[in-house]
Amino acid sequence: MQSREYLFRVSICIPVFNWDIRLLLSGLLDELSSSHYRSDVELIITDDSSSNAALKERNRQFVDEHMFEHLHYRELDHNVGRAKIRNLLAEEASGEFLLFLDSDVLPDEKDFLEKYLYYVDRNEWDVVCGGLSCINRIMIDKRYDFYLYLSKKIEAVPAKVRNKTPWRYLWTSNAMVRKSVFLEIPFDERFSGYGYEDSEWGIRLTRKYKVLHIDNTVSHLGLVTKEKAYQKMRNSIRNYVLLARLHPEAFRDSGIYKITSRLVFINSSLLNIADAALQKLFASNNSNALCFLIFQLNKAVLFVKELKNSGNLCGLH
Repeated sequence: MQSREYLFRVSICIPVFNWDIRLLLSGLLDELSSSHYRSDVELIITDDSSSNAALKERNRQFVDEHMFEHLHYRELDHNVGRAKIRNLLAEEASGEFLLFLDSDVLPDEKDFLEKYLYYVDRNEWDVVCGGLSCINRIMIDKRYDFYLYLSKKIEAVPAKVRNKTPWRYLWTSNAMVRKSVFLEIPFDERFSGYGYEDSEWGIRLTRKYKVLHIDNTVSHLGLVTKEKAYQKMRNSIRNYVLLARLHPEAFRDSGIYKITSRLVFINSSLLNIADAALQKLFASNNSNALCFLIFQLNKAVLFVKELKNSGNLCGLH
């Protein structure tokens, strides 16, 4: 069996940046402490040079006080970004499978790890994705309602939907991959800053390996305000353009392609006017449903603006 080559069945890999990991770690350690499979699992946590020193100290102290024999924690002296840090975590891991979790999630069920280990034992799939939910919420201010609405529209969908286009929902916030597969297909470190490094990775994985989506969700606790969600979208455009250039066939299957293929005929001056108008509409509107439509349209406008600025229209014209 392939698993004999590894020290563990699963390595849980958690990158951290400015987030309190105590809730997530407590849940994982509680499940492991009462299980027969605790010796089959290791936890690897790497802080990507968080800027919040007090938060980093609380995380460090929690790890020191809740020692698990297979728990490894380290802090990087400079920020390397979302793609590279996951590659570093994979290099350090000793498990046959790597379970990537974001630090700001919380498993929705007490047998979360056991469900993943079931698929490790079956050994039929190279990638297994548990999915996201909005079941648990710790940030209840209304300022976060739009981001919650956004998450429910595009992320928190059942496995039967995700399995129709597996790469589109392959997020490293909750995904398990065979380590040998990951070493062959790591994250593309050209994706810097925010967004789409996991989507691009998912496209390459689904071309060659068996990917399965299951209902073994984690709640995304790290909600952001409406304004921050909008800014994150704007910051992600360069990575979205890179994704479209690397995988034009996948981009043409996306919903935004239909919009951008029409916007490409609009000159840059009008696109700038449209961008400014959509920004104002988004900021002034309180309807989550309408803001979602404005958000998506503005994303398409920004995408075409970036393409025009670069002189490469990705086959849109």
